[in-house]
Amino acid sequence: MIPSEGSIHTQSKDGIFEIVIDRPLKLNGFTPKMYRELIEAYRAFEDDPMSRCAVVTANGEHFTAGLDLPEMRSHLSDDYMLTGDDEIDLFGLRPPYRSKPIIYAVKGICFTLGIELMLGADFVVAASNTRFAQIEVKRGLMPTGGATTRMVSRAGWGNAMRYLLTGDEFDAETARSLGFIQEIVDPGEERSCAMALAKRISDCAPIAVRAVIENARSGLINGEAEAHRAFGVTQRALVNTRDFEEGVKSFLQKREANFRDE
Repeated sequence: MIPSEGSIHTQSKDGIFEIVIDRPLKLNGFTPKMYRELIEAYRAFEDDPMSRCAVVTANGEHFTAGLDLPEMRSHLSDDYMLTGDDEIDLFGLRPPYRSKPIIYAVKGICFTLGIELMLGADFVVAASNTRFAQIEVKRGLMPTGGATTRMVSRAGWGNAMRYLLTGDEFDAETARSLGFIQEIVDPGEERSCAMALAKRISDCAPIAVRAVIENARSGLINGEAEAHRAFGVTQRALVNTRDFEEGVKSFLQKREANFRDE
């Protein structure tokens, strides 16, 4: 492997699947190899029955400067950036969708692709020194990983266009006020905070966690009425699981539940 190509590392422990972006000398700018490896990491997480929640982190001082344009330029106009029929879409824009939760822990520079990836996650923990920018318009491009729609839906048209059309940077407090991130911590604490939250999620009933994600996503894609219609069917299915029985028993016995995803 050529070191400058970077890589994506994964490890699974105690129900948490960590995905690590590793090209710190190049601000973790994504190469074609890294992009494909991230897709593979999402699929590995989805297929791992022992992993209940994923956390995406990065080595070095920065999360990612986005796509390494000189490295990725030849792929921007072809299908390389698209996922295959059996691959999880990194941005959650098209099926097949991931069914399990993902948390992003960002820091330092988090530009373009980094923002779009985190907006496709379930929530984001950011170091207070994180700098955000969607700078495609400064390079003669447009965001194609969901920023144009997700930033508008979360922040409103004017608030989103303020940064989409200028490419200006914004800080963590602004990102939180716009609904792009959920937690701000001191630099160096973003990973541990995300891992702690992932542990809390992994301690919950996996079947119920997946059901919540699926229903919430259905509401966004198909409309709230469609999501509401699924309440009864989904709840009846959950009530008939062993995890529901365990949840009731643990409540009555005043102990922590031991869910087995059954």
